[in-house]
Amino acid sequence: MCSICGGNYALEVVQKASESMQHRGPDFKGSFSDEKFSFAHNRLSIIDLDSVANQPFTSPYCPHLLLVFNGEIYNYLEIKKELEELGIPFFTHSDTEVLLHSFATWQEEALKKFNGDFAFCIYDKRDSSLFLARDRLGNKPLFYALKGEKIFFASEIKAFLAVESYAFDLEEVAKWLLFSNGDSKKSIYQGILNFPPAHFAHFKPNDRELKLQKYWDFEPDFEAIQNVPSDEKTLQNALEELESLLKDATKIRLRSDVPLALCVSGGIDSSILAYFVKQSEVDCHYFGLNFKEDTQNDESVYIQQLAKDLGIEVELISPNLDSIQKDFKFLCYVQDEIFRSFSIYSQALLFKSIAPYCKVSLGGQGADELFGGYYHHIGRYVFAHFEAFKERVNLYGNVAFQEYNFGLKCALDTNLKLKLFQEDNIQAIEKLRSLGFPIPTLANLLERFLPDFSKGLWLDMIQFNLPNLLRYEDRNAMAFGIENRTPFTDFRVVEFAFKIAESFKVQKGYSKYLLRLLLEKLGSKSLAWRRDKIGFSAPEFCLMQTLGYNATSLLDIRLAIFETLKGRL
Repeated sequence: MCSICGGNYALEVVQKASESMQHRGPDFKGSFSDEKFSFAHNRLSIIDLDSVANQPFTSPYCPHLLLVFNGEIYNYLEIKKELEELGIPFFTHSDTEVLLHSFATWQEEALKKFNGDFAFCIYDKRDSSLFLARDRLGNKPLFYALKGEKIFFASEIKAFLAVESYAFDLEEVAKWLLFSNGDSKKSIYQGILNFPPAHFAHFKPNDRELKLQKYWDFEPDFEAIQNVPSDEKTLQNALEELESLLKDATKIRLRSDVPLALCVSGGIDSSILAYFVKQSEVDCHYFGLNFKEDTQNDESVYIQQLAKDLGIEVELISPNLDSIQKDFKFLCYVQDEIFRSFSIYSQALLFKSIAPYCKVSLGGQGADELFGGYYHHIGRYVFAHFEAFKERVNLYGNVAFQEYNFGLKCALDTNLKLKLFQEDNIQAIEKLRSLGFPIPTLANLLERFLPDFSKGLWLDMIQFNLPNLLRYEDRNAMAFGIENRTPFTDFRVVEFAFKIAESFKVQKGYSKYLLRLLLEKLGSKSLAWRRDKIGFSAPEFCLMQTLGYNATSLLDIRLAIFETLKGRL
């Protein structure tokens, strides 16, 4: 992973912006400028550590093209072989060169061949044009700003703030404070826009806009999903296909010339990945999080069970929360924007502890959104399937009624939903109004309360939940010079998950049923059928009180985050 930035600005402006992101690439910094465009790059060396792979990157094969690239093309070896069969030469062992030669050969069609996490810009010196692209799920960040014929792009918002003042977009701020989500195309700063995932764009001199085009055309067929066979034979076929896809998704994400880590929690998702990593026989370090003084958040017994099942050693990290005052400000600086809650602090502490040992870390992000891991996913399903609701009650008791009530709320008509939204948020709305914030329409919540189970999962994947989680994880990892990789977000796994029967995700009272079957098959039956997974959290309200904030709600925490961000300007 790295940082990129550039535009039709003076080199010193672009270099200043790049310096603000040096944490993303501490191994090398490079830049390029002609009379029209300037580019800068900070490199975190992961594949081909030789200096010939440094960026901005050019190749003797296509010297008219210049590349700045953040991320990895995990299937670069397979693409390289295909290109070599076409007679195309290579001069490095890097995925960077494979990306550039792929573009030189296939243009934007190359994007459909890439299996990776990436954001990049290719500059064509012949006509001074830019080609920008971002991976399918938006694992790697890319922002841009347009002012007349001037364009600037960068991996993080802090690069923009390093060279110019940007006012807050208070409408977007209010959405984040109230809903923990905003417009996916915007940031909380006026004029700084989020380059959309699964898109590419061309920009030429004298243009005043980016010509965005989508290259990943997968859309779930929600009606067809309802009619997918759900018999035992189909279930076993799905289990075998998932195992094959996820094993390969993990395998290609283990390609690295630097030490690797896997973060395990004792839960289903990371435990499955641990089995695939162990099977690959790649040297990998295993890390887990343990809150010694907070038994409510202690998962160490399950982590130790995984270690026993697999015959591996897992290093348990016990975070020191004494430096919370400095850490809170640092976390806000790292994230650049408002985040949902302080629970992501645990993740940041884990990456900080891993950094002295490993530069690449794998994790289970994305599995919940694909296979129905959250209560609101279950709520939709059990409301629509009464037998499933009864099975859920047998396992979880009153918790199942709370889930069912969420499903019931989703099933109401629009007017009733809006009435309930108003009652649910009345205190938060009054607080925002008293502070002078614009009040966003509660209609923003309607898509988050659709009744359809698979539609809810899909929207969490591409719009609501996962994009934010990927942002948190990228910033937390890169703040300490770590590249994070998430096998569950491999586009092949995503497409698979939205073609199987819904009952393969919720069955016999269990969420993520197919994943549980897979983990049992791999060898951890007791972990597979856990019913008490805690989640990646921290005692955040206690921590906020330690900071001097009387935070009694998530809104209070987000307000504290926003006040800290304001202090940067």
